[in-house]
Amino acid sequence: MTILVVGDANADINAAIERFPAEGDDSLVTALAWSSGGSAANVAAALGRLGLPVRLLARVGSDPAATVALRAARAAGADLSAIQIDPLRATGLCYAAVSPDGNRTFFSFRGANAAMAQPPAGLLAGLGWLHISAYALIEGTQRASCLALIDMARARALPISLDLCMPALRAGRSEIVALLPQLAVLFGNELELAELCPGLSQDGAAGQLLRQGVPLAVIKLGPRGCLVAEPAGLQHVPAFTVAALDTSGCGDAFVAGFLLARLSGAPLAQCATLANALGALTATRPGAADALPTRDELRALLLARPGATAAAALLSDHPAN
Repeated sequence: MTILVVGDANADINAAIERFPAEGDDSLVTALAWSSGGSAANVAAALGRLGLPVRLLARVGSDPAATVALRAARAAGADLSAIQIDPLRATGLCYAAVSPDGNRTFFSFRGANAAMAQPPAGLLAGLGWLHISAYALIEGTQRASCLALIDMARARALPISLDLCMPALRAGRSEIVALLPQLAVLFGNELELAELCPGLSQDGAAGQLLRQGVPLAVIKLGPRGCLVAEPAGLQHVPAFTVAALDTSGCGDAFVAGFLLARLSGAPLAQCATLANALGALTATRPGAADALPTRDELRALLLARPGATAAAALLSDHPAN
């Protein structure tokens, strides 16, 4: 079953800083590296490394940064035939300032991403799932193209998942709310949940999402694991304890792990456990897509936790690339 992942592909500059400065202040960068990034490219790379057939739809420039942006997804075996090349705009670029505790602050240039054109309807032929990074819903022709793609997917009864982001919620919260009944899975973190459902507790917000038509909402809680909400109830699944170095790609890795397990037909607790493990391991090394662990590393972490062997077994069904 091939998954189509839609959204941004960026070249990331990962900068480890001594401290996060106040505006107008100065802070030294202690380490600097280029890596593949962009939420969609990260998810595609993670799915490819886990052995799932995945196709990436994104738009890059005709510049050297495009090679960096797509490097991890290409190495993971992702299908890049739907990648669009913009002759005028530069490839998206993200400067990620990483504090000593592993927290990251992004400064993003969207570049060619925002100009993504609508793909041909034939792109959806033979697909089993459509995953959308909400960055694709922020602006420009990318937003219009993504909405048209959602309509085409709905006409084909293709399951759709959406991973929220703060810029998209700020740009069009009401439009995202209108999309909720069309989704199979909604992903978001605590800040995004608060923006989408203001004034509610975490459990209250999850309940509201279910009433708004979302059949499954998965809330990423970082070092506290995740909250899974479905009509049958809410369940909290604990995180894996690791020494976090860089959390840049953790949320995207989490999404990929959850989708792999979900498409395998695993119970939701196993889906969440696999997702938590993949996100945790990604936090232990610098970068986003380039920080993704191998299947063997992920399996080892799962086998080391009592009760997680069933989630580890899910990895055996997907051959490595």
